[in-house]
Parts: sequence; C-alpha cells; structure tokens
Amino acid sequence: MHGRSMSALLNYLRTRYSNGFVLAFHDIQPERLANLIESIQPAEAIPLSELVDRSKRAKPTRGLFSITVDDGVGETVRGLSRLFRTRGWPGTFYLATKYVESAEGMGFQWWRNLIPLLPAKRIALKSGVIDLSRQGAVRDLSKNMEAMWHSQRLETYFSLTLELAEIVMREHGFTIDSIRPPEPITWAEVAQLSQDELIRFESHGVTHAAMSTLTDEELVFEMKHSRDVIAEHTCQPCRHLAYPFGSERSIGTRAATIAQRFYDSAATMTLGSVESADPWLLPRIPLYTENPIWYANLKVLLKCSRLSRHPGSCADGTLPVESGAALR
Repeated sequence: MHGRSMSALLNYLRTRYSNGFVLAFHDIQPERLANLIESIQPAEAIPLSELVDRSKRAKPTRGLFSITVDDGVGETVRGLSRLFRTRGWPGTFYLATKYVESAEGMGFQWWRNLIPLLPAKRIALKSGVIDLSRQGAVRDLSKNMEAMWHSQRLETYFSLTLELAEIVMREHGFTIDSIRPPEPITWAEVAQLSQDELIRFESHGVTHAAMSTLTDEELVFEMKHSRDVIAEHTCQPCRHLAYPFGSERSIGTRAATIAQRFYDSAATMTLGSVESADPWLLPRIPLYTENPIWYANLKVLLKCSRLSRHPGSCADGTLPVESGAALR
C-alpha cells in the first residue's frame, strides 16, 4: 500500500478506536513535531493536567492527547514553544533542575556526543582495559552504558563517561566545549515562557538519575526539591513528574508511592493509553524524528486502541520501555 494511503487508513482507525494518550518527545525540530501532530488530527491537544484529571475521574478521553517534551534543551524548548504558541497547542516541558542550573549536561547527553568519536582501539581506563578495535565493540559498549543508565547510580557511569571524554579530547585535539552537551533553557526564559498559558514546566527530577537506584531520602529530595524550584521560577504549581529514563527498571518499586506525596501524576516511557491508567505510572507514546507519519499513527493505534487486548498492548500495561533505537 502507498505510504500516503497507509497513513490515511491508520489515521481513520486510530481516530475511531484509540483512547486518549500522552505523546513524549525529546530533541526534535519544530517542523518535524508539527508534521507528526498534524498526522494525528483531528485528535485534540489538551493540557496534561486536564487529561490526567479526566483519566482520574474515569471520564472519556477518546480523541484527546497531550504533548510532553523531556530534558529542557534550550534550543528545543525555544523552538517548540514558538510552535505551540503559533498553533495554539498546549505543551509540557519536563525539566531536570540541576541541568538547568549548572548547564553541565547530563550523563546520557555526554555519551551520545562521544559515541562517534571513540577511537577504534584498546583503551586503558582506571577500571580496566576495553577493546574498541573489533567490529561492533562501540555498539556493545553503548548498550552496556544504556543498561547502566537504567540500573546503576549516576556516579557509576558518569565518571566512566568523563574519563572517555578526556580520551576523546586527547585523541582528536578537541577542547571540552567541542563535545559539551547542548545548553539548557535558562531560568529567566522559563519564567518568561511560563506567562503563556499554553506553556507549562514540570519536573524531571534534579539529577536525571534512575530513581530505582536512589534511597528513600534521595527520592524525596529529587521530587520535592525539583518541584519547589520549578514552582519558584514559573510562579505556577509544579504538579507533574516524568521519571528519568522511564522504564520499569529505572523507576523501581518505591518511586510511584513517593511520587503520590508530591505530584498529581508521574509519567513513564511505557507505551499505552491514559484510559484507566495509574496516574503515577502514566503511560506515554514516544515519537522520534525518524518515525514515518504512518508509523506514528500505527504506534498510537497498536498501543492505545480499544481493540488491542493482547500482551504488549496498552490494555494490560505490560509494554516495555522504548530505549535507544528500540521500537523507534
């Protein structure tokens, strides 16, 4: 079937059968996000708080969705905010407050900048020798690093990432600025953008560490401190959290219970509909730049359709997280 015809068919099926959902974006150009949003119309974008409230009160959500964007990369927030204001689309940005405050970059951001620059040879590290000379070695190392993001304390992999950054700088004669992650949005910009009722800023924690790796005391700090800092800068209540990385493994068994003390909802990266969902394990549908229009509609249809009643559908909440390139 021709791509355009396929998109039209999937759009019809999704419009007729899919319950409400939350879209998750990361670094994406405004034009590409606009194309993806336009492809799921006539579904209506509504504020995240409204969609969560409807779900909690068991009100119908069919034909409704919310737009969320993770991390707080400055260029991304600025471009998408302009788009949201132009189109009248409510948008929610989840901020990791330490990234905004320090502009140092988060561990996964550093890693993604390093991947194409790693030398294809044996490298002596403080923790031992790694051999990147064989085919597929960098890919395997990257998979191991992603696994650590979801299951290890931040200091475990961040120190390794910075050590590799030093090696890359020596190998290529780079300065730190040439491999530094993108600048975050500033608090001054957050305060200004928050004056628009379409734009909301919510919490992505403080350090963007996997919450399953934190103690209860650290969890309370990550949730309460980020909530209070964001509310202070926006002059708006901070009512929603997005778990860093968002997988079952990275969230753990305690975070959702603690999140109920501080937030109206806590979003995951488990695919599914908001219909009858646990607000503190709120499913989302990640969409990426490389997703064709037809695939974006298929993803929503398969994961949020009332016709889907099989393992891996939104009906039973058992879908795996989207990690790396999986399911993109």
